[in-house]
Amino acid sequence: MVADTKILGETTYQRPIWITLMPHQIAYPQLTTRLVYKKNGLIGFLWKLIRNFLAMLGLLVLGSLLFLYIHGQQVAHSFDQEFMSFFSQFVVDQLLLKKDVASAMIIKTSLKEEVTIKQAINAMKKYANQLNIKLINSYPLHETIKRNTGKSFRFVEIFEFCDASLASSLLEHNPDFAAYLPCRIAMYEDLNGKIWFATLNMELLLHGTQGIEPYVKVQASKIQESLLKIMGAGASGVVINADEQ
Repeated sequence: MVADTKILGETTYQRPIWITLMPHQIAYPQLTTRLVYKKNGLIGFLWKLIRNFLAMLGLLVLGSLLFLYIHGQQVAHSFDQEFMSFFSQFVVDQLLLKKDVASAMIIKTSLKEEVTIKQAINAMKKYANQLNIKLINSYPLHETIKRNTGKSFRFVEIFEFCDASLASSLLEHNPDFAAYLPCRIAMYEDLNGKIWFATLNMELLLHGTQGIEPYVKVQASKIQESLLKIMGAGASGVVINADEQ
């Protein structure tokens, strides 16, 4: 029903709509719904906008994951077959065992309590000679720190070993290997006063090197094994004849 509007003088009024219910007549003022329609229209527009945005975001994420998967497969195939297992172990050491990157990239062993630092150093040097691995340099880093800062520091000594044949092969393959040479063993005291021997885990480095010659990898693995034996000799303070191992 349409309400009539009349003007009396300067006053405008709207005649109420009469709805007949049974024998009674009840007057209801006409309600405007324009504002409700506007609200519903705005909410609907925003909902469509958010829905389209989320759909586009989902597609972008899905596409990115697909790209990373394909690219990751290509990268993985460029390394040797054992790389992924070594890399996975590196991630486990770093994330699940709460290690930082520096700790995850080394192999270390502790000094036995009954062995002195001097005994350990002598054992390492003697065993390196038996393996024909030359100790080219050693320097007590804690003494350098004390000289430069005037403050005492925990025991830290670095031992540098070299195998000229291995160094030549690695540098021929990739000159960037110079940053990892010569091979080092660090002997140091931790915050709790415990002495440790540590060296770089070359396995992760070698398996992550593209196109390296198999004989170079074997050669480097043997050096890694020799360094671990030198560390073991230092940790026990006992030099075992290399020919007996």
